[in-house]
Amino acid sequence: MIKDYYSEALKDPQLKAMVDDIHESSIRLIGMVNDFLDLSRLEQGKMVFNNSQFDFLLLVQHTTAELATLATEKKIFLKFDSPKERPPIVTADKDKVKQVLSNLIGNAIKFTENGGVTISLSLNGNFIKTSVIDTGRGITPENQVFLFRKFQQAGTSLLTRDTTKGTGLGLYISKLLIEGMGGTVVLEKSEPEKGSTFAFTLPLVSIAKPKVEAV
Repeated sequence: MIKDYYSEALKDPQLKAMVDDIHESSIRLIGMVNDFLDLSRLEQGKMVFNNSQFDFLLLVQHTTAELATLATEKKIFLKFDSPKERPPIVTADKDKVKQVLSNLIGNAIKFTENGGVTISLSLNGNFIKTSVIDTGRGITPENQVFLFRKFQQAGTSLLTRDTTKGTGLGLYISKLLIEGMGGTVVLEKSEPEKGSTFAFTLPLVSIAKPKVEAV
């Protein structure tokens, strides 16, 4: 009976729009709370990293697929340029790596209106490097210095958050998470109206036959 009631009620476009707004606001609020909890743990040195060996290629493929809808809604492309050779196994906290990857891809989609976002992998010494390349707004040189700081965002106007509806903590938390796993995260290049490239690295596993955790 309850299901039937809501099914009928949500046929009203105005009511459906209100429910959608409430749902989106709730999701955004949960995300903000989680950001502040992560920030507190990281800055106090209380974040626990559950490092394990896992197939990084599969993680990137799955994360890209999960975010494809966001790109489709904006009518831009989101693609993963899979390497010709399967990359080695990495040792890291899989959930936290996915959190960082989702944040970088999400930012790229958010600030891209035309073209799209490309994810690529490459080997860099004893590290695997993930690049997130977009054709979006880009970031001016004077604003690039504010990146990876608390309450700043990777947009054209880094000092305001009214157009992005975020906390401005995503890049800062991503930096602390990646560094906590022995890697680095940087803005490799950016040019206004031409796009940006963010990249992060993770250490490789040096043992012969690792036990791989399924994604």
